[in-house]
Amino acid sequence: MARPIRINKYLPFAILYFFFNSVFLPLGLLYTSILTPFFLFWLYTQNRVQYGWIFFLLTIPLACIHYIQGIDLFYYVKSWVLLFTVFVFILTIIRFLQVVHSLRTIFRVLLYINFVLVLIACVLFFIPQARHLMWSVYDVSKGLTKFPRLSLFTYEPSYYSTLLVPLAFYYYLKMILFKYKHAGYVFFMVSLPLVISFSLGVILGTAISFLILFFSHIKSFFMKKRVAEYCLAILLLAAVAVIILHYTYPGNPLFLRIRNIFAGNDTSFKGRVFDSYHLALLVAREKSIYFGVGLGQLKLLGTEIWNTFYNTIFRVNEIAIPNAVAETFAIYGIAGLLIRFSLEWYFFFRTKPYTNYYRLGLFIYIFIYQFTGSYLFNIAEYLIWALAFSQVFAEFDKKNILKNTPQ
Repeated sequence: MARPIRINKYLPFAILYFFFNSVFLPLGLLYTSILTPFFLFWLYTQNRVQYGWIFFLLTIPLACIHYIQGIDLFYYVKSWVLLFTVFVFILTIIRFLQVVHSLRTIFRVLLYINFVLVLIACVLFFIPQARHLMWSVYDVSKGLTKFPRLSLFTYEPSYYSTLLVPLAFYYYLKMILFKYKHAGYVFFMVSLPLVISFSLGVILGTAISFLILFFSHIKSFFMKKRVAEYCLAILLLAAVAVIILHYTYPGNPLFLRIRNIFAGNDTSFKGRVFDSYHLALLVAREKSIYFGVGLGQLKLLGTEIWNTFYNTIFRVNEIAIPNAVAETFAIYGIAGLLIRFSLEWYFFFRTKPYTNYYRLGLFIYIFIYQFTGSYLFNIAEYLIWALAFSQVFAEFDKKNILKNTPQ
C-alpha cells in the first residue's frame, strides 16, 4: 500500500513569509500584518496570548508622554496598530520555533524554491520589459545610476538579503562543520542571490560575523583539516577574482562602490550609516531627545528637515530612516534605545546563544546590522533575533561540535 503524501502544515506560512509577503499590497503593508487576528487566535490555542500585555506595558507609558508633548493622533494610532501587528508576529514566531519539528525541511524547501526563482529572475534580467518583476533599479552610488539589484517579490534588495541570512548561516555552517553532500552546489545556491542582490551591508555583516565566530573559538573550526582547506580555497578564489577584475574590468560595480564608500560618495551606505543618525537627532530634537517624537510623527516632522538637509523636495511618504537604531532614537529617544539594548542583552544572557554557533552567529550579525540598516518595523530582523534566542539546530551546539574536534 502506497504511503500517503504528507504536507508540512507550516510550509505554506513559511513560503508566504519568505516570498510573497508584500505581493500586490501597498508599501508598508504585509500579509503577516493582515493575518494578525489569525495569529492571535493561534497564540490563544497555544496558551501564549497572555504575553501580549508586555506590548502595552512598554508602549502605553511612552504614548502618554508623546500625547503630552503633542502628536497627530491619527498617524500615531495607525503606527501603533502596525507596531502591535509586528509584536504579535514576534510572539507567533517564538512559539512557532518552539513547536516546529521540521525547520530543517522548511529551510531546504525554501532554498530550492528561492534558487528556482533566482534562475527565472536571471532570465528576466535579459528581458527589459519584464526585468522589473524581480529586480529593483536604484541609484546605488556615484557612477552606479539605474543599477539593477535582485529583490524577487520583496520591495527592496536589502530586505530580500536579510530574509536570506538565516538560510545562509545555516548552510555555511553545515558545510564548514560537517561533511555535507553537494557542498559546492549548495554554496552556489546560497551565495548567488546574496551577490546579485548587491547588498554590501548584509554581505559584509555576514563576513564579519563569521570572522568573529571563527576566532572566538579557533579550536572548533581551524583544527579540522576540511575547514582549513575550505578557507584556503576561498581565499585563493577571492584573490584570483580580484586580480582578474582589476586587470579586465577595473570599473566594475563592486570596486566602484567600495571606492565610493571610502570617499563618502556611496548614497546607500552614507544614507544608512551616517545621515540616518544625524537626521534622527534633528527629528528627536523637535520634541525630546529623551522620548523621541512618537510613532507616526517622523514623516510629518521630517519633511522640512529632509528638504533642508538634502536640498531637494521630499514628499511625506518618502521620509524614512533606514537604520533600526537611529529610527528607534528618533521615535522613542534615549528611552527607546535603553529598552532596545536592555531587551537584547537580557535575552542574550537568558537564552545563551553563545552555546550554539548558529545562534551566536545570527546574534553577532543582527546586533551589528541594526547599527547600519533595517528599521523599527522590520519583521525579517525580528525573525533573526527570534532564531538567535530560540533553542534551534542542536547540531551546532558547541558541546556537540567539541566532541568531534581533534584534541
